[in-house]
Amino acid sequence: MKKRLFMLFVPVVVATLVAGCGGDDTTEPEPPAVEPPPNLSGTYSLVSLTGAITGGLTLAPPIAVGTFTLSQSSATGGTATGSLSLDITVTDPRDGTVTPIMDQGTFTVRSDGTWEQTGQLAQNLGTYTLAGNVLTVNVTEPAANVSTTIWQQQ
Repeated sequence: MKKRLFMLFVPVVVATLVAGCGGDDTTEPEPPAVEPPPNLSGTYSLVSLTGAITGGLTLAPPIAVGTFTLSQSSATGGTATGSLSLDITVTDPRDGTVTPIMDQGTFTVRSDGTWEQTGQLAQNLGTYTLAGNVLTVNVTEPAANVSTTIWQQQ
């Protein structure tokens, strides 16, 4: 009798296990959430500037000084936007001529490291990195504005 019950019980257990496995489940797993870019809000001091405007030379304080203020206003998915204010002064050590570079506008950053800046002077495209409190912005377009600026958060 025990053997007969066991023989009936095994197929029921196996059928229950097979039905519970959901072998025909075609639901795709949810993709991982997109990580937002870092919040770059703050005021930064110029560490160095290299670009078309400098003739390819790397300038740093005291020849080139400046501040860069970013204020993030929104972040959705992998994109963040905000306003910016840029104020750089370059002094020619040969004759003391001062060249100001001032701009205000907006910025957009993405989790993939892309940078967009729209201001009164131009629209710049490129990349950015943030390492600790050091922000590096590489402008790759337009050609006249190609530059690398390194900023340290105050």
